[in-house]
Amino acid sequence: MPDPFPQHFSTSLSQTYSPGARVEIPLRPELRGGRSLEFDGDMRSWAPEHMLLASLGLSMVTTFEMFAVRDGIEILTCDAKIGGTVEQMPEGLMFTSIVLELDLALAGNVEAVEDTLEDAKCYCVVLNSLRVPVVIETQLHTPDDPHERSAERRAMVPGSTHGQHHVS
Repeated sequence: MPDPFPQHFSTSLSQTYSPGARVEIPLRPELRGGRSLEFDGDMRSWAPEHMLLASLGLSMVTTFEMFAVRDGIEILTCDAKIGGTVEQMPEGLMFTSIVLELDLALAGNVEAVEDTLEDAKCYCVVLNSLRVPVVIETQLHTPDDPHERSAERRAMVPGSTHGQHHVS
């Protein structure tokens, strides 16, 4: 059971080399953060752009896992790929699109997966904190159905109307 709200999180950064910083979170291994190769960084650093995409993917997957347990869905495998495009806009550099691809092998109450994914989208903290639209594409595999089902979901920024849902 989650702690009551509000919940508070913190991270610290220490510039220990140039360019870049040590990213520290209590009780966790430290990360080396810095500019991405696209911004003249180095291969050893975790770039903020990659961390944002990884945070989105991890937040969506863990939120889906929580609701899957509630709904009696067994997650056999879950793979996520997240891609984003950064562009120069009048407001400055920003992500203009993000696509989150989920490849899920499921068992149990798979009939509930559409509602479970919708709940995960509504409660995903990182997704709901972004102002860029995120397209969520899902590939669903079940032991009972040798044919995979595909779904595309467009999660819109908070305050906008929800996007179309397509299942093929």
